[in-house]
Amino acid sequence: MEDIDKKIVDVKRKIDDVKKRWPFHSPKPALFQELEELELELERLQSLKKE
Repeated sequence: MEDIDKKIVDVKRKIDDVKKRWPFHSPKPALFQELEELELELERLQSLKKE
């Protein structure tokens, strides 16, 4: 359980980092993809924690 908590914190930190790098205009597709992958990973980890 503690390992999952650490991974959740790490993924949230990475999401924050992507959002900080997000340009005001015309974000690159790679940023969209990175953010989407991180959010999916966060959802997966949170569902594992609930089990």
